[in-house]
Amino acid sequence: MFEKHKILLSLQICVKLKMSEGEIDEDEWSFFLRGGLVMDRSTQPVKPPFDWITTTAWDNITELEK
Repeated sequence: MFEKHKILLSLQICVKLKMSEGEIDEDEWSFFLRGGLVMDRSTQPVKPPFDWITTTAWDNITELEK
């Protein structure tokens, strides 16, 4: 194993332990890894007119709220 992979491996071990203890939900972990997926933007709140909020970031914010 390379030195650069040790932190990632320790994160994976920690997350699996916390999942087995019920402290991390599978849906939360999936959201952390992949972000939110918006299937229908017509029901999504209107994105604020700020340049620093990208469409992807707004999708993640609104999906996290759910």
